[in-house]
Amino acid sequence: MRTSVAVNRIRPGQRALHPTDIPLGIINTNYMQTLINFVVVVTIMCGMKLTQTFKLMKPNRRKRELLDATIERFKECVNVWLSEIEQLGEYPTRKNVHSFAYKKVREQFEDLHSNVVQEAMNRAIEVYRAWLNAKGQKPAFTADVVSFKNVDVKIDRHFINVPLINKNRVWLPMYVPKKLRKFLKMKHGRIQISKVGDEYYAQINFEVPEPEPYEPKGWLGVDIGINHIVVISDDKGKIDKFYNNAIAWKKSVEYRRARLQFLKDKRIKKGAWRVLKRLSHKEKNKMAYINHKVAKEIVELAKHYHYGIAIENLKGIRHHYNAKRHRKRLHKWAYRDLIDKIVYKAKLNGVPVVFVDPRNTSRTCSKCGYLVEKGVKGRWFKCPKCGFQLDRDLNAARNIAKRAFLLAPQGEASSSQRRW
Repeated sequence: MRTSVAVNRIRPGQRALHPTDIPLGIINTNYMQTLINFVVVVTIMCGMKLTQTFKLMKPNRRKRELLDATIERFKECVNVWLSEIEQLGEYPTRKNVHSFAYKKVREQFEDLHSNVVQEAMNRAIEVYRAWLNAKGQKPAFTADVVSFKNVDVKIDRHFINVPLINKNRVWLPMYVPKKLRKFLKMKHGRIQISKVGDEYYAQINFEVPEPEPYEPKGWLGVDIGINHIVVISDDKGKIDKFYNNAIAWKKSVEYRRARLQFLKDKRIKKGAWRVLKRLSHKEKNKMAYINHKVAKEIVELAKHYHYGIAIENLKGIRHHYNAKRHRKRLHKWAYRDLIDKIVYKAKLNGVPVVFVDPRNTSRTCSKCGYLVEKGVKGRWFKCPKCGFQLDRDLNAARNIAKRAFLLAPQGEASSSQRRW
């Protein structure tokens, strides 16, 4: 049993990540593959929506046939909606797409529940919008999933009741680990059923109480390292920590992948594509696991010292004057995923988070504030003015922590948060 979590992007002007309701979704096209267990954490009113994944017990033959048929029809419905959106010729919104083609699509899919048809429309809009941003081949929905609105689903103990094809409603038992039982007592939102191989999973969206962020006594600066995933420090150097050198492991995986890709392209080794696929899956899983561990430890450390967390704001980094160097730095690790996990875990624990401008944090002395104009060479920072010496990344982390005091005085935790 595993639970995967992602966080919605942070919008300007929010205080402690205020309401933004993003629909639960999976975008799966022939130019972009996403994980089946895609989970969204959003904030609403006084709580936030957290999605948990439950494995369904093996259904009997009739239920399996109904589930498979519903998933296939849902997939067909999404692709029909994609075709209608293309004919619409406008930027798709729920309003214009619904008024343009709902009656026509509904007649074609009378065997599906009306709200399931609308969920298919929402999914098609997500896929088409993603295609507009990325372009490439014509979008197509291929994910083995079907989603339902909360009003159409009933939860009773470890059973869920969902409307399937031809007006059939079935009860599906789930495996519920002890640590997840508390969620079944909470108000639920959208539910999505995914098929992975011969197994079925239910992703259920719950409204989780969100504690009010406390007023921080200080700030913990989080700097994206060169040889380490991240480096953290407070403004006084009370906490100095390097988070591991898994980047070296990732580099070795990349070298191996490049070699296998060469063998595949030259047709030297049969089955190289299978090894590449397996290697990619293993790499993603390991990075996600490490990110979870790192994020958890950072949030627990901040909570223990009653600190807030200050993170580099990476929005617009590609347009920076030395963007090539920064892109190379960012591509060493799944930093977006890591930062999302830090934010979501911080919210669950009431730890305030701010995003600060990272410019010149590596070139500024964290002790006297002197800016080294010619930049810093090597991995060691030495201030030409006061003589202060420190690891370059630790120095940057301390500067990030200091900037958090300027951006969020007296504990105003999120006035400078940005989407990235």
